[in-house]
Amino acid sequence: MPSFMPPQDKIKTRYHYLRVKKYLDLPPKSNTVIYHRGGVTHRRDDTDVELDFRQESNFFYLTGVESAGYHVIFQFSTDTIYLVRPTVPLEEQLWKGIPPTDQQLLEKYDVDIVLTENEMNAKLQEINPDIILTMDSTNVAALPPTILPKIDASLLGPAIHEARLIKFPWEKDLLRYTAHISSHAHISLMSAVGRRGSRHGRPFLMNESELEAEFRYVCAKSGLNRQCYIPIIASGERASVLHYTDNNKWIPSDNRHALILVDAGGELTCYGSDITRTFPVTGKFSSEARTIYNIVLKAQKAVLDQVRPGVFWRDMHTLVVKILTQELINIGILVGDAEEIIQLGIYRAFYFHGTGHSIGLDCHDVGGTDIGILSAMKTRKGYPLELFTRPLQANMVITVEPGLYFNDVSIDMWTAASSPYKKYFGTEKIEKYRKVGGVRIEDTILITEIGIENLTIAPKEVNDIEAIMGF
Repeated sequence: MPSFMPPQDKIKTRYHYLRVKKYLDLPPKSNTVIYHRGGVTHRRDDTDVELDFRQESNFFYLTGVESAGYHVIFQFSTDTIYLVRPTVPLEEQLWKGIPPTDQQLLEKYDVDIVLTENEMNAKLQEINPDIILTMDSTNVAALPPTILPKIDASLLGPAIHEARLIKFPWEKDLLRYTAHISSHAHISLMSAVGRRGSRHGRPFLMNESELEAEFRYVCAKSGLNRQCYIPIIASGERASVLHYTDNNKWIPSDNRHALILVDAGGELTCYGSDITRTFPVTGKFSSEARTIYNIVLKAQKAVLDQVRPGVFWRDMHTLVVKILTQELINIGILVGDAEEIIQLGIYRAFYFHGTGHSIGLDCHDVGGTDIGILSAMKTRKGYPLELFTRPLQANMVITVEPGLYFNDVSIDMWTAASSPYKKYFGTEKIEKYRKVGGVRIEDTILITEIGIENLTIAPKEVNDIEAIMGF
């Protein structure tokens, strides 16, 4: 395990607010405030059992607060930041513990003044803002009714999304750490399967859930006590299912072609990672599995060699599609002219997702469309970067994740007797490789001034994976 520790200093969220304010482009002495409310705890249906709480990402970006029940106010004219703490009744303190003092909150977070919820409305009435900027999803029930007509929920969201896209140094440090630790967790899974029996060349009994537990454990013991998303531990034919999260099937250790696709990444103080590694159940790639794996690896390496500031991501996606299509033609899975197959979209039978996305406070983070403040298109999170219509910039953090999948639903749909595209598929070759399931290789990368820094350090060469697993 790495000897370095995660960043310890409080996150400089004041700079986040100032960047958001810059993108809002309002007069410097404008009598405007931002009001945002963080997440609240919820209970399982009809019980007193609390659900796991994770802070709303935009609130964390503005405050650094991971706990539930807080509000925040930013006063533009003075750049004063008011953190509003929840009122915790004594009987709740008996069960949940004594909340931090105001002084402790001031020491922990990058804010100026701590208010109680009772003091918040008085402060807003004292400021008497002309405009109150909120997210369109912000719960404003706690605000006094007299100021609700002043709320504008159209400007803040695009400004925050624009700000979040380009990472500050402390954000890069957190993302680098999460990617490094998550990489070690991926390595541990390869090793665990190798120890269990693959290196001995015999079938073994192991459930996908064991690997998920191992991944979470390796992350947690280095500070990543939360996952960025539900881990995907897909073995055998399930590796062809993009978002398989059941993680409860027995690993087919008697199938020499079977692979385990692990798409998982830990999270630290709301900053996450997104990494996928695919490795053989038996510890050694079959000839068919090696062929498909190396095609995907070739496509990923081609993108990693070309990504830098000024590149359009749609061109990177096009590059991946061209490589995957030509290689599938070379081994007889696709039949015909590459350009025609691409034009008709037939490659989507085996590759039906984007090549990457932005990552930061969310797995599928902000970005993916024109997110400028004046854009007519409403911003949102989770778009694939192919829809990002401006060049990539330094200090963006994105994923690169090509894949090939022998998914029964997709293949049967494209090759059905009634399909006009049936002639483009080599049926015998598809059956030969179908047993491989699926392959995805995904790295989290930072775009630098001159190229990239690959934050993912988990090995992905065939020989390296097999060596880790004992061959």
